[in-house]
Amino acid sequence: MEKLLEIAQNPEPFEKGTQEIWLDSDRGDLVLKAHFDENLPGGSRGVDFINETVEFISKIAPLESYHKVIDLGCGPGLYSHKLALKGYGVVGVDFNKTAIDYAIKEAQKSDLVIEYKNEDITNINIDNEFDLALLIYQIYSVFSPEDRRKILDNIHRGLKPGGLVLLDVLSDVSFEKFTKNLVWGIAREDSPFSDQKHLMLYASMKYPDQVSLEKTVLVFGDGEIVNYNYWNQHFSIESFEKEVNDAGFTLEKVYADVNGGDHASDSDFFAAVLKKK
Repeated sequence: MEKLLEIAQNPEPFEKGTQEIWLDSDRGDLVLKAHFDENLPGGSRGVDFINETVEFISKIAPLESYHKVIDLGCGPGLYSHKLALKGYGVVGVDFNKTAIDYAIKEAQKSDLVIEYKNEDITNINIDNEFDLALLIYQIYSVFSPEDRRKILDNIHRGLKPGGLVLLDVLSDVSFEKFTKNLVWGIAREDSPFSDQKHLMLYASMKYPDQVSLEKTVLVFGDGEIVNYNYWNQHFSIESFEKEVNDAGFTLEKVYADVNGGDHASDSDFFAAVLKKK
């Protein structure tokens, strides 16, 4: 009970839970499934959207000038695979082993040479190797300010002079829409988290500086307690531009999404192309 009371307290901004859902072997199938279902949080977009994004990438970073690509937070390789089919030299990085294992098998089935790495993008060691870096599906928003700076520093070091970055983030509009909530109860039999009977506590909270938290606590009959903290930083274009400028990038252009649509001021997110200074 003391552990439950401790976990139920409001954490400090970007404080980790007892487990990262992407690294929890008991939830590996859920994480992989999310990449193929755009209605599940934390997953990827539909096939048509991914195809549009790949076409957009080929326009802003044509193969003849931007051959080598690093796909950070690549998941099961949905973008890496399609870019490799177009002829790009691709390295995919993700710290979820289940997703990386899936991506490797899919590449082998298609006889594609894609280098996949099961590594943490905050610590990856790359040096002046790539023409383009991808950080897709608002991955950047889930990291703390300190880890975001590490990621940008890693990308900056890994890009060749004039290299590009394509990424997307949650907007300040989405922070205004974010609703605070508190729910608890016995999970349904079809709970995506576990087929074991468990109590689930869910809370959504807003913090200063446009930070939000979705907190999930699972309590099992054998006394096991698992806590996932899903943080998000929400950006205005101005706050985002300052952050990337400080890390050595220029903000080249803002889009509605990573498929290149026109930006709308009322959107829950926006995409950006950055250039290494």
